[in-house]
Amino acid sequence: MNALAWIGETRIAQAVQDGQFDNLPGSGKPLELSVRDAALDAQTRLGLELLDRARRLQDADRQRDARQRAVLRLLWARALARRAAAGEEPTA
Repeated sequence: MNALAWIGETRIAQAVQDGQFDNLPGSGKPLELSVRDAALDAQTRLGLELLDRARRLQDADRQRDARQRAVLRLLWARALARRAAAGEEPTA
């Protein structure tokens, strides 16, 4: 351990003893670890990034599909309303 790391560790240990980290916002909640965490090796970071991108694409696809279904239902309801206004019998 070099001198700078030792100084940092000592100051952190002293702050913990003094209670400077008590009652911080988010205390007791799980940490939100970024996929770009520096403690991970490059291959693991890449794998996590790819999984995150795939999840976001799936979410976007689901949202797009839901919007398309909503539009189709709206168009179908309008077509039925127009037929009913024109006095036509609805067909299956």
